[in-house]
Amino acid sequence: MQTDFQGRQCGAGLISVIFWIVLLAFVVGMVVKLGPVYYDNLSLENILKDQARHASPGDSREQILYNLQDRLNVAMIKINPQDIQVIKSGSEPVKIVANYQRTVPLIGNISLLIHFHTES
Repeated sequence: MQTDFQGRQCGAGLISVIFWIVLLAFVVGMVVKLGPVYYDNLSLENILKDQARHASPGDSREQILYNLQDRLNVAMIKINPQDIQVIKSGSEPVKIVANYQRTVPLIGNISLLIHFHTES
């Protein structure tokens, strides 16, 4: 420990060190639990954009959803088909919208509910 000119100790106490360790552990735990959920959403967004870009005007909504579900299965992204909307309007490009939510268990009976709105 360092001392000042009057002989008193100065520096971080044990309580402050424990506080910062607990805070760091909490942040790391949140990143570990929430990181995969946000990574899946980023992957879903890329898949939706790519699927909308490659959908031909003659494809039906069912065909687009079928192709999309195949890609989601390969990427191991679980999303309810009812949460996905395919919007086609005339000669406009296809628009795919996904509104869904994920529940992430945190500690014991405490969970975090995250709502996602992703569109191409």
